[in-house]
Amino acid sequence: MRYLACFIILFCSSLWSYELAIIQSVSDSGRTFITRTGKKDGIVPGKKSTFTSDNVSVIAKAVSVTREFTQWEIQNSNTPTPFKRGEMVTYYDATEYLWALSPAEVRRKYIKSEVFQSRLSLGAHLGIFRGLNASVSDAADNPEQRGGLIFEGMLEKEMTRNIALAAGLRYSREIINVAEASLTTNQALALAEARYYFDPIRDFYNARFAFALGAGYGQSQTSTSGLTSAGTATLLPSTKVSLNFPIDKKSDFVLEGAFESLRVEEEFEDGSGQSTNTNNLRYGIAFKRYMD
Repeated sequence: MRYLACFIILFCSSLWSYELAIIQSVSDSGRTFITRTGKKDGIVPGKKSTFTSDNVSVIAKAVSVTREFTQWEIQNSNTPTPFKRGEMVTYYDATEYLWALSPAEVRRKYIKSEVFQSRLSLGAHLGIFRGLNASVSDAADNPEQRGGLIFEGMLEKEMTRNIALAAGLRYSREIINVAEASLTTNQALALAEARYYFDPIRDFYNARFAFALGAGYGQSQTSTSGLTSAGTATLLPSTKVSLNFPIDKKSDFVLEGAFESLRVEEEFEDGSGQSTNTNNLRYGIAFKRYMD
């Protein structure tokens, strides 16, 4: 029991010794790096500390110390500095307990920047779509071309590190060209999406792939020379794939593509109705801004 108590005390005290540091610069040789910690933090020349990132731990010695900065030298001559300028790391002021370090878990549990905090974001989406195929009730199959623009505003709430829910509004304008005429369809829909974000690709700008399933419902109006019909539009489903590039901590740039199935039921002025089922391929860009 005495050894167990000593182990618990040692382990718990070690957890509180983790501190956050930012890599200010890395030497050209890769043998040394600089952190914004210095004499004010109790560091003196010759002091050894353990530095960890998400997947590596190294021991370094302070070779030059000022009040605000410290230059560290990697102690293993065969290991270059595994960090990059601007990277956030943790350091531990002892070297005897490398076996106790689990970088990813420690960062998530004991460093606020790595602890999951649900965020709210607002996204502005601009897309181009084209019709792949369409069927219209009470109408003969005619060659046609469909395509248009989509504008969306989406509010997203993160539920976990990987799952988010989003809702918003869409406005679209579609041009339908057939042999006899050219028609214009305007639609306004309310949208809802469930999104799954994969883990960041650290070797590719920390970009994240995402997959989303969505649905929508709203109003539709189609017009041509001397003739107008109006009714409802149902989007079900929308299957979307996106690649999200972080610009900074507050914003993302997004590339996205989607396959969408849309059913439109409209009524003409004389009371007759018409149903249209279309499948569209959509691609576009978005800008997402985090609100907290």
